[in-house]
Amino acid sequence: MVVGIMQNNALAKNALPLIDEGRKERSLIGYRDLFGFLKREEEPESTSQAHDLLKTAYKMLENAERELSERDQRIVALENILTVDELTQLTNRRGFYKAFRGELDRTNRGENKGGLLIMIDLDKFKAINDTYGHQAGDEALRVVARFLQKTTRDMDVAARLGGDEFILLMPNTSIAKAIMRATQIGKDLNKLSFEWDGTTININGSLGLKEYKSGDTIEAVIESADQGMYANKEMRKQITTH
Repeated sequence: MVVGIMQNNALAKNALPLIDEGRKERSLIGYRDLFGFLKREEEPESTSQAHDLLKTAYKMLENAERELSERDQRIVALENILTVDELTQLTNRRGFYKAFRGELDRTNRGENKGGLLIMIDLDKFKAINDTYGHQAGDEALRVVARFLQKTTRDMDVAARLGGDEFILLMPNTSIAKAIMRATQIGKDLNKLSFEWDGTTININGSLGLKEYKSGDTIEAVIESADQGMYANKEMRKQITTH
């Protein structure tokens, strides 16, 4: 399965640079055929012939538009292979970095006011895999993903970076409101659970927050949020051991 995914990603990556150029060329094929046909038949001898000509031209145009729609669907599928995490259906690492670069660019140009980045790492995730198996671990990841999808706004970006690490981008929002939302997300996340073979498995996670604003870099923001997340994880360990 992993090899197949890697092969699909490689194929999609190699195909995308050719999409724009090829798309422009192919988008004209149907119309070139149509105009060539009309040029050959530009002087119909009767009203009936003119009517038949228009019907044929319409069908050619309809076929060209259908082919373009089908090609667009295939392009979207290729792009999804590159930017969507197969297990959780969240944005993957590649898609997240692309989205975050765009948000930082808009922030640097003064088009929005920045926002908040949230790093999420599940606690004791290895224990779930070791005790119940990797399929249970996969289900835990899917539960978290569904929770993040329901919790976030349309403009937010929820992503799985890999393993049991998730990241949430809250763009163009006041920090006070974003921190309130992040606090509630942390509380609700640690109330999640799911049933597995008759056993209730609880999900716990640690969060790290970092505000971003004009002039910040992706690397600095993520590193700071990551450090905050590990500090939160250590604090939670100390609380549970006392």
